[in-house]
Amino acid sequence: MTQSKLRAVSLVAALLAACPGPARPEDPPGRTRRFELSGLYETLSPRDIYHSWKSFLASFYGGPKTGLTYFFQLGGFSRFEGDAMLGVAGAYKDWGPGFYTYTALAVGSRSGYMPSFRIDHDSNFKLGPGRNIVWTVGLTYIRFFDVHRTAILSTGLTAYLKGWILTYRVFGNRSDPGRVLSAAHLLDAAAGAEGKRWTNLTISFGRQAYLATNLARPEEVNKASLSAVLKHRQWIGKKGFGLLAEAGYFSLKDGYDKFGFSTGFFKEF
Repeated sequence: MTQSKLRAVSLVAALLAACPGPARPEDPPGRTRRFELSGLYETLSPRDIYHSWKSFLASFYGGPKTGLTYFFQLGGFSRFEGDAMLGVAGAYKDWGPGFYTYTALAVGSRSGYMPSFRIDHDSNFKLGPGRNIVWTVGLTYIRFFDVHRTAILSTGLTAYLKGWILTYRVFGNRSDPGRVLSAAHLLDAAAGAEGKRWTNLTISFGRQAYLATNLARPEEVNKASLSAVLKHRQWIGKKGFGLLAEAGYFSLKDGYDKFGFSTGFFKEF
C-alpha cells in the first residue's frame, strides 16, 4: 500500500472516530468530582502495515453546583504514523427543567490522524410526561492539519428507563474540499445504576466520505465501517472507587480490522 493510501485510510479512520461526547455523568450522592485514567491497546490487521496502536486517557469531571458539570481530558496516542496528543475541555449545563446542553472543544498536536481543532455542541430537549425521553440535535466541526474540514449534523433520541438507557442517533457528514456527503448511525444500550455498575454496548455503522487531495489525481474516498464497543464500569465498596474495562472491534472496508482492549480506574470525591 502506498504512503498516499496510508494517509487516506488514516484520515478516514480519524473522521469515523468522531463520536458524540461522553454520556452525561450522574452526580453521585455527596460526591461532585471524578477522576478517571485508562489505557487502550489496539491490534490491527494487516499487522505488517498498521502494527498496533496504544493510547491513554486521563479525565476529570467537576460539578461545583447543581445543573453544571465541567470536564477536562488529556489523551496520548502512539501509532505507526507517529505520536500525538489531544486535549479536551467541555461542560454539561442545565438551562431549565426541560433543556440542557453539551459543549466541548478539542485541540490536537500535529499529526496525520489527529484533528487540529474540533468543536461539538449538543442541544438536548427532555420530552414526555416524565421527561425521560431526550431529543438531541448536535453540530460538530473538525479541522485537520491539511486542507480537510468536516461538518457533522446529528440528531437522535435517548430513552431513560428503569435500569436502562437506550439511544439512537444519525449523523450527516459534509467534507471539504469537494462538498462530499455521507451518513452514519449509532445505537447504544446501557444497563445498570449509578454507584453500582454500568454496562453498555455501542454499535455504529455507515460511511465517511471525503476528497483525497493528497493523491496524484484527487478522488473521492468513500469508506464503509462497522464498530462495536462493550464497556463496563464497576464501583467497588462505598468510597467512590471503581474499575473500567472495554473491548471493541472496528472494521474499515478496504482498510483494516481492529481489535481493542482497555482497562482503567476511577475515583469519586
